[in-house]
Amino acid sequence: MSLDQLGAVASSAAGLALITFTSMMLTARSFAARNHYEIDVDREMTALGVANLAAALSQGFAISGADSRTAMADASGGRTQVTGLVAAAVIALVLLLFTAPLRFIPMAGLGAVLIMASLSLLDVQTVRQFYRLNRFEFVLSLVATIGVIWVGAIDAIGVAVVLALLHFIRLTARPHVEILGEVEGLPGFHSVTRHPTALCPPGLLLFRFNAPLMFFNAPHFKQKAQAAMDDAGPDLKWFVLDALPVTQVDVTAYGALDDLAQMLRARGAELMIAGRMTELIELRRSMGIGDASIFSRSFPTLEQAVLDWRETLSA
Repeated sequence: MSLDQLGAVASSAAGLALITFTSMMLTARSFAARNHYEIDVDREMTALGVANLAAALSQGFAISGADSRTAMADASGGRTQVTGLVAAAVIALVLLLFTAPLRFIPMAGLGAVLIMASLSLLDVQTVRQFYRLNRFEFVLSLVATIGVIWVGAIDAIGVAVVLALLHFIRLTARPHVEILGEVEGLPGFHSVTRHPTALCPPGLLLFRFNAPLMFFNAPHFKQKAQAAMDDAGPDLKWFVLDALPVTQVDVTAYGALDDLAQMLRARGAELMIAGRMTELIELRRSMGIGDASIFSRSFPTLEQAVLDWRETLSA
């Protein structure tokens, strides 16, 4: 193969790899759920890779999990890897001795066997559950199903993957933001939106950002934080960020936190953080900041932050 063919081969190989992966994993997970056992995704991928390397070195076809053959094996009572060995032995025996009689079997008959086995792959109940729980996932399943029939498997699955990634990015870029308070009779802290009776001590604001803090959602974080500051009014003294949902902070997000700290200082308030103290120290060291911190104080939990604030008020 010459280098000028690399682009065409790479694009076709990427599409084939996508189909191979999705076909195998969907089949494996579907039958695992149906027969009540678990699969190890890493082992499945390792087996798939080794099989395809062997096929490439021996000039064989690309290998994946076959949903129709798996359905037929399951319908006939196959439950272990021995099923594949028996099927391979029977196929070899047929190829050697029984190819001539196979001429008399109607193609429609073979097709009917495959269709009946494939019908067992349809899971209408799960699609109904998608509709009840998440309309986007329901639409995505329809797009993938209709797309395979309309434009082919590679293009349809590619579109479904892109839509799923865009949906994930949208959720991460605009995560749910909560102002927390205490509810009488309930332990912990709860959203004041879902619990109108939730209260927080005067001068204290508990702020939860339910996503990693990254470059693509840092402006959204600043906007919501500033809106919370404005709603808290001039009595705000401590702005406490609940760091438990913030599993990652990049350089841009660190700058957004620094801007927030400066805005709070200009209003006579301070930026605090609750949770992930060790990760925060490691982040500062990785950025070469040393012991400098944009947070005035750090607390192990929100409960400790509230206790310290009440002690400050009573002092």
